[in-house]
Amino acid sequence: MRPLALLGILIVLVGIALIGMGLSGNAGASGGGFILIGPFPVVFGSGRYGGTLAELSLVLGVLMVALLLLRARRPFGAGRS
Repeated sequence: MRPLALLGILIVLVGIALIGMGLSGNAGASGGGFILIGPFPVVFGSGRYGGTLAELSLVLGVLMVALLLLRARRPFGAGRS
């Protein structure tokens, strides 16, 4: 199996474990994120840390788009032997 597939499976399992730990306590919930619809970002957040989570997801989204654009400039097979 490819290393990235194993990493993806590991991330999903860690996420499931974190959700399970969060459900077991009496802690409050916070959430935030963004959806990119064309050139228009829709940012949302709720709870105590909702704004911080929304900002973090926006920064990560911009980073992912920048990496995608940098990757698109180079052919996929370039540099591999």
